[in-house]
Amino acid sequence: MKKKLLVVWCILGLFNVKVAAAAPGLLVDLGEIVVSSSRMAQLNYKLASNISVITREEIEASNGKTVSDILQQELGVNIYDNSTPKTAIIDIRGFGDTASRNVLVLVNDRKVNSIDISGPDTMQIPLGEVERIEIIRGAGSVLYGDNAVGGVVNIITKKGKGKLKGSVETKHGSYATSIQQAEVSGSKSFQWLGLPQDVSYLFYSSYSDTDGYRTNSNVLAKDYNTRLGYEMSDKLGIDLNFGWHEDDYGLPGGLTAAEIRSLGRRGSTAPKDFANTKDRYVQLVLDVKPWPEDFDLGNLVLDFSYRNRDTYASFQEFGLFDTKRMIDSYSLNSKYIFNKELFNREFRFVTGMDFYDTDNDILGSQGNTDDLTISKREWGLYANTEYEVLNNLYANLGTRWQTAEYTFDQRQTTRGYNTNTPKESVNSFGMKYEYGKGSNVFMNVQQTFRFLATDEWYDSFSGTLNLDLKQQTGIQYEVGVKHNIKDIHELTVTPYWMDLRNEIFFNPSSGFFGSNDNYPKTRRRGIEVGTRTDLKKTIWDVEFLDKWELATNYSFQDPRFIDGANNDKLIPFAPEHQASFGFNFDFLKHYSLSLGGRYVGSHYAINDTLNVTPREKAYYVMDSKLSFHHNNLEVFAAWNNMFNKMYNSYTVKSTSSTTKDYYPAAGTNFLIGTKLQF
Repeated sequence: MKKKLLVVWCILGLFNVKVAAAAPGLLVDLGEIVVSSSRMAQLNYKLASNISVITREEIEASNGKTVSDILQQELGVNIYDNSTPKTAIIDIRGFGDTASRNVLVLVNDRKVNSIDISGPDTMQIPLGEVERIEIIRGAGSVLYGDNAVGGVVNIITKKGKGKLKGSVETKHGSYATSIQQAEVSGSKSFQWLGLPQDVSYLFYSSYSDTDGYRTNSNVLAKDYNTRLGYEMSDKLGIDLNFGWHEDDYGLPGGLTAAEIRSLGRRGSTAPKDFANTKDRYVQLVLDVKPWPEDFDLGNLVLDFSYRNRDTYASFQEFGLFDTKRMIDSYSLNSKYIFNKELFNREFRFVTGMDFYDTDNDILGSQGNTDDLTISKREWGLYANTEYEVLNNLYANLGTRWQTAEYTFDQRQTTRGYNTNTPKESVNSFGMKYEYGKGSNVFMNVQQTFRFLATDEWYDSFSGTLNLDLKQQTGIQYEVGVKHNIKDIHELTVTPYWMDLRNEIFFNPSSGFFGSNDNYPKTRRRGIEVGTRTDLKKTIWDVEFLDKWELATNYSFQDPRFIDGANNDKLIPFAPEHQASFGFNFDFLKHYSLSLGGRYVGSHYAINDTLNVTPREKAYYVMDSKLSFHHNNLEVFAAWNNMFNKMYNSYTVKSTSSTTKDYYPAAGTNFLIGTKLQF
């Protein structure tokens, strides 16, 4: 009953504009944030679709240790992991087990999704390096191509600004957690050949070590990142990013109900399973305006990146089964941007080409006989335009054509060489009417697609390759309203409907090991509601409060199988109800207090596509953080899972019975830290 009352309270709070607030990132003057969700720089108050921005200020106010910690408070976003932050998966709009392949994650527009089913690795993005996070809910296939079905998360890292400065930070907490971070940054302006020049630099390193909540859930991570910039007037901009990431972590495995009773929630039946990662990347971006001084026809952007990622995993619970993967990725993304008035009307246009070339070498040892290379080469051409057809009425059109070539070079006992070349084209159409600054109503229709991950074609456990699988396609319908009142209140309401064909799900009844199969049709319907309010300006201007803000959101999603053997069954691990809230206070000039909570509704376990076992229980978690800052010193204390709620971050149903494996989440834990700037 208490949980039902809590959900009702959250919903009622959303529609009371005097006490509600939007997703983090919007609690600033509209127009101050420039976002790149349309693959071009654009002020956030001009956006129509359901997009939110988490600013650096809000990241620092939170008590999150990783990017996934920050995202789990966001509207419609669900984060789950296998009892360790290294395995965190981002789910948007109810994809459950397939979320890692249907949500695209970018860092400075660089794609970090892997071509296998492991999904994007958010541990390679230290939170201290992040400037802001842009979250695009819903289909983005026309602009971004593969993987952008449920949503897109674009993480923008910091640039050097102003005089030479730096910081050192140390954090310590529960489960022997220790985190150290250091940063040096700045910029310099000068004249050369009579032209203004700007050089920026940022060097960042971090070290993180924790034993984890459970036995064998330890994570050790090391990072070093550099970002260098050079701007020669407004004609040429160069952005160079490179970084190195390394981690070692345990794989505690799941626990049955009987094992939890005997070992406790913090126990493990796989105390020797482990994995490690080495991830290196370099990215070079050139932004050029090759036109004469008084003749501006937009700008050209060329983005080249290389990434080398090596992983090793060892599973010993059921006999030795080790796998080494060596993934090399090259990408070349070019685009032309025109963002000017045309015939006295606003006109935004972007067109470009995306090319990705990835080789995935898989080498097994012990009980694993894998020895193969899976390659994927992908080309995409796209164009998108928005034009003001009438005063404040905008039309949007977009199109993309994309093809991929997979090659499977198997070197096991039975050699084989196979290829597959899927092709897809998608289109989008939308309308937006701006009836005030930061206020608009909109609608859009967009086709979607996703090419298969390599582990969906190839199964390491059975050593079989299935080239009969089809690519996933679909269409999304979305309408919404974003209403802003004097930059104090904001309300967003976004209903959506998405139909997908040939979505891949694991079929446990197919063969001895089971297999990945296309499901004929799936459907996701829902509504996302978010509001925000600056309470200091509306309810009570308390003298000692420098800032007083409240943020709440609620999402309802109904993901179902349509037709086929599972007709009208709910898609597993996609909660129908989610809600969150967050208070932020700045008081007495030197203190900050944040209080946040999130509710995740009941849902079926992974693999329970027939909905035959009881749902996993809903849970509600609250966190808080108190900070003191004076001059260049900051001291803080964070209290996570304040009421010691016992819940599971991941649950998997057995393929042969109703037995479940549970992955318990951490109980109450604390983190304290100090940051010194110079």
